[in-house]
Amino acid sequence: MAPEECRNRFTLIVGEVNSGKTAYTARLLQAYLLRFSEPVAVVDLAPRLPDKSAHPAFHPGIGGRLAVSESLRVHRFCVDLAAPRLQAASIEERWRLARENARRIESLWVHVAASRCLTVFVNDVSLYLQAGSAEKLLEWLDRFSTRVVNGYYGLSLGTDAFSARERLGMEELMRRCDRLVRF
Repeated sequence: MAPEECRNRFTLIVGEVNSGKTAYTARLLQAYLLRFSEPVAVVDLAPRLPDKSAHPAFHPGIGGRLAVSESLRVHRFCVDLAAPRLQAASIEERWRLARENARRIESLWVHVAASRCLTVFVNDVSLYLQAGSAEKLLEWLDRFSTRVVNGYYGLSLGTDAFSARERLGMEELMRRCDRLVRF
């Protein structure tokens, strides 16, 4: 996709774990920075991952931060987040970690808004949707003219109620985006 195709639109990139969503988003961000001169907010929600996990889908290399070249036009925002499915010892702890992640992410939105950027790239938005509101997320995204967002949309991490909630949130984003890229 050319950077012009995502300008002034909501582009959503979805797929399974390790399908190339983050790498694709990084390439699109780099092309966008080369083509357009405005400042860009980069919101990276990739969690800190444990070295090992009992989850059957866990393997080294799962997830990851968005590679961003240094630029005065790039305003990078991250917050320390957990990986609830991979770290929790119980279902209750999984939900607690997800709620804490959502709270931290919502507090990060204030700082992103203060950057006054009109373009935002968001990595791993599905982490917010595990306990956060798709409507709140969409309202926040609507503050930007150009929105490029990626997130997990698959079955390899589970099909339980926790995963179903995340999946429903991603489906709401899919219904509301201007351009959908599937991996």
